[in-house]
Amino acid sequence: MSTPLDRPIGGSARRPVAATTSRGFTLIELCATLSVLLILSALAAVSMSSTLSNNRVYAAQDEFAAYVAYARSEASRRGVDVLVSATAPATGNGFGGGWSVCVDSDADGACDADAAAILRSHEALPPNVVVGDGTTTAIAFTPDGFLTPAGAVAVKVCATDPALAGFNITIQPNGLTDVAAVAPHTAPCSSS
Repeated sequence: MSTPLDRPIGGSARRPVAATTSRGFTLIELCATLSVLLILSALAAVSMSSTLSNNRVYAAQDEFAAYVAYARSEASRRGVDVLVSATAPATGNGFGGGWSVCVDSDADGACDADAAAILRSHEALPPNVVVGDGTTTAIAFTPDGFLTPAGAVAVKVCATDPALAGFNITIQPNGLTDVAAVAPHTAPCSSS
């Protein structure tokens, strides 16, 4: 039996208050998570930038070597001299403005004037890729597949950032092409 002191005032019994649980994130937790995400994104962007530059340099050397091989095979197939010629040579970046493979039927070291003389063209490369140093702006092959004039030709393919690796393409007098990787901060890429 309850006594008057046991009953609450107002006649109703009190119920115990249940603990409320909050759901979701606080503003501080959200800000901390976003800060960590931004820092990781910035680090990934820097890493991605160097990866893209390395890929551009690799693609440029691969394409240039393919055009050289194509010029050599076309010289043999057509029975005339064929050139790989810089489209817009620049000091320090001979083939960076693009290049073309063209017929040189009179063997004067220049592309023939008619439109059919241009066999293939390559567009300009991004400004952060260097192909050649500007001293060599044309590579000529005889119908036998040999370089003319005789003598090896070296063409560097590097990024403007010397911290990235590059390539050295050497075309031997017999027309064969050697591609060698160049470590970062070493010649010929350290002087780009």
